[in-house]
Amino acid sequence: MTKSELVNSIKQSFPDLSDADCLMCINTLIDFMGDHLSLGNKFEVRGFGTFCTKARQARTVRNPKTGEQIQRKASAYPCFRPGKMLKDRVNNIA
Repeated sequence: MTKSELVNSIKQSFPDLSDADCLMCINTLIDFMGDHLSLGNKFEVRGFGTFCTKARQARTVRNPKTGEQIQRKASAYPCFRPGKMLKDRVNNIA
């Protein structure tokens, strides 16, 4: 599902909202989640899942095209862990 499809889905559920309002709600939520995760905090939506960040250590990698060794910096990356209700829904349980 794309962002525009999500806007259309919200618009169907709430016909009083304009497309711009729906898009603003989605963008605000995404911005809030990104800001919260960038501080190293978890973002949990009960029944849906938990967004968090994990650390990736610095390491040496190889460029497959040239074979050159490159040193990668330590970094953080976002991860998602689905909740039980989402897992059950995807697996058609309950």
